[in-house]
Amino acid sequence: MFTRIIILAGLVLCLAGQANAAMKNEPREFKGIPFGREYQPDKSFSCQTDSEEGVRCTRSGDDLVLYGVPLKSLTYLFMYKRLFTADMEVEGQENYDKLAAEMTKRHGKPEKLQSGMLSYTGSQVDILIYFDATRGVGEFSYVFKNLPCPVE
Repeated sequence: MFTRIIILAGLVLCLAGQANAAMKNEPREFKGIPFGREYQPDKSFSCQTDSEEGVRCTRSGDDLVLYGVPLKSLTYLFMYKRLFTADMEVEGQENYDKLAAEMTKRHGKPEKLQSGMLSYTGSQVDILIYFDATRGVGEFSYVFKNLPCPVE
């Protein structure tokens, strides 16, 4: 489901230059989970192996609302024992527009990418948003971009 956004996130991160304006109020955590520090999902998380280095999780008890907008889904991807992405979907153009407007209010004006995706660029975390008109679903991802890459 979020494979496309993760691939695009990687491309965005590789292509992002120093000329991009800094995001206002860059998030340091998402729903109590810190970006950049080791974190072990507890028993409230239901996780499945996503790759050799990561697990994709949902958390029971998560309020499926972000900034007053109902979420269709919310998943976390942990890589190397750190929160790498928080991926959300919202149903319909109206909910997408509300959440996009709230993001702009909180983080400043996003950069529009050639792919049609919008990007808020921070020093540690980027926020990527996209509306999939075919599915009628908005996709929002918080991406931590400074994961340690262990060498064996």
